[in-house]
Amino acid sequence: MSFSIISRWQKAFRSAYPFLEQPGADPARLRLILGVGRSGTSWVSQTLFRTKQPVRCFSEPLYHISPKLPFHKKPDHTAAGCEAISAEHPLSRAYQLLTHREFRGPEIVPPARNDANWELCVVKEVHSLLGTDGLLKLWKTPSIFILRDPVYIADSLFAAQTLESAYLDHEVAAVRQPAFLERFAPGRQREVKACFADAEKLEARRRVILSKVVCMQLMQQMFSVLAAEFPFAKAIRYDDICAAPRQVFPELAEALSLPWDDAMAAYLAETMVADATLSDPYSVKRNTGEQKDRPFKFLTAEEAASCRAAIHGIKA
Repeated sequence: MSFSIISRWQKAFRSAYPFLEQPGADPARLRLILGVGRSGTSWVSQTLFRTKQPVRCFSEPLYHISPKLPFHKKPDHTAAGCEAISAEHPLSRAYQLLTHREFRGPEIVPPARNDANWELCVVKEVHSLLGTDGLLKLWKTPSIFILRDPVYIADSLFAAQTLESAYLDHEVAAVRQPAFLERFAPGRQREVKACFADAEKLEARRRVILSKVVCMQLMQQMFSVLAAEFPFAKAIRYDDICAAPRQVFPELAEALSLPWDDAMAAYLAETMVADATLSDPYSVKRNTGEQKDRPFKFLTAEEAASCRAAIHGIKA
């Protein structure tokens, strides 16, 4: 981003939300549930959003904040890079807005919950993920990272949104940057670059699939590194949640300072059995025991095998 673009955005943002210049924003109340889209973040967030504790909750608000985040003009303006984040950075300003007592804005960013006297602001987000490192260094925000087999993420993403999905288009380029690879794929830079170069030689369908699977793998390596570095961040694998949801969900709640209660437990029980919404790709209600090694909905066996070979070759 150029300095002029940031300056224009900051001016428009201050004009839209003048109360941000007054006390009221409290990033210390922020809690994050993050993961690549289609990794299980909706299941986790919708369950934890049932807490009896007074909370303000948002599901993927960054895409809807106005003025739009200025990272790109299109197709995804929220695609932040892996960079230093200051208190005046557009990403941190957006999160400050969500935690400000004066922010009402349901017509702009409808909250999933907005209790009176809310104590924590819990945000589930699948956008601007490459800015996570900078955010955690700035605020030490308690965070949960959901990790899932990238091959299944891609299969679920493309089955729900088709191969034309613009999601991660910018991140596919951003994760190739030397600074990102040095930090999150140390010693594997050459293999990563070769993998992307090989993908560029493929026909369109296989090129998109392989490039985004590799990107997803690298982003999840980032989450794993951050969880190892920051004691207030927790990474959990989707397969582990599915294997023992009644054991894992209370641990996830604790990581966000949310007491596990019967309201969350009751909703969790509902999600573990498939219902009439099973065919809806955005439903969180399914037989959890059947999720591991389920049949692919979009990828062919050959495509899945090619992706797994690529992942094996770049793992740090």
